[in-house]
Formats: sequence, structure tokens, C-alpha cells
Amino acid sequence: MEDGAGLGKDCAFLCTMPQVESRKAGVDQDIVVSKWIGLEGTAKLARENYERLRERFPARMIEEAAAFDRYLSVIPEAATAMKSGVCGVQAVSLGGIFAGLWEMAEEAGVGLEADLRKIPVRQETIEICEFFGENPYELLAGGCLIMTAGDGNGLVTALQRDGIPAVVIGRTTRGNDRVLYNEGRKQFLNKPR
Repeated sequence: MEDGAGLGKDCAFLCTMPQVESRKAGVDQDIVVSKWIGLEGTAKLARENYERLRERFPARMIEEAAAFDRYLSVIPEAATAMKSGVCGVQAVSLGGIFAGLWEMAEEAGVGLEADLRKIPVRQETIEICEFFGENPYELLAGGCLIMTAGDGNGLVTALQRDGIPAVVIGRTTRGNDRVLYNEGRKQFLNKPR
């Protein structure tokens, strides 16, 4: 699979849906993230480096990570979101969740505040990223969708009812500041390269 390949079919589908195409985030909305970040990048690293990873990790963990491809479709959460009051939808891929958050805010002309510790990430992703010196927040993230809604908790409930893990990680704000909080420490999100 090539970089972003897991997102191609879903992006083509999502971009042809007029109700998705016209939806952008607005000020003072909850930011919801579906599933987990770094799924596509983790699967790719696990598949391409199985023997190397096997020197440090159990085979079961590596095989689980390599099978993250099963989570790459975002069509189910997009369909649920469309019926559940979503305001903005942003697919995440190259540049990871950080790039996705930046792009969502840039396109909508809003700022954001998000809690880094609320961003969902699988333990396999953390371990494999640590092994290769990668940042899980910048890892190829096909399979993850950023959504905004006036009632983020209601959207999360609807997604979870359909078997899709999701969590509110923050809110959109007025202005251009893109702020991440980590255990009370404030840092600004940098524009992706």
C-alpha cells in the first residue's frame, strides 16, 4: 500500500457527497476524532519491518498493528456523522492528526484548542513510533476522521452506538490560534511542512 492509499477510495466517495463537501467547521464547536490516529502509518511500519520489530516485540502485537488496515475506511463514521448534526468533516492522512487539525482550522478560518492527552492513539502505535523515532501525531493517519459539531458528545454517542470509537478532544475558537494543551502546558500547533 502506498502512502495515503487507504484514504483514496474514501476521499473520492466523501468528496462526491454534497452534504460533506459543503460542511466546514465553525466557531465554538466541539472537535471529535474517530477511531485512533496513526493507523495507516502503524500498519505500514509493522508490515515493512516485521523481522526488525520482532527483535523487541511479541509477534501478536506486530500482527495486530499490521492488521490496522481493517480500520482505514472512514465511510461508516461519515455516514453516521451526516445523520447526527456534524458541522465540519476533515479526513486525516499525510502529516497525521497535527496536519489534519491545522487544515481543518485553516479551511474554516477558525482557531482551536485541543487536549493532546485526549487524542486517541493505540498502544501499538506508541510502541512502534518509539522504536523508529517517529511522532505518532505526525504519522500517516488514514482511518481517522476529524469532525466538528455543536454537540460533540451527542455525535460521539451516535458514533459509538454504531460501533465506531470516537472522543471529543477540544473546541474551535475565534481567531487563528491553534493551541494544544498537555497536562496544563500550552503550546501552539505549528503549520505542517
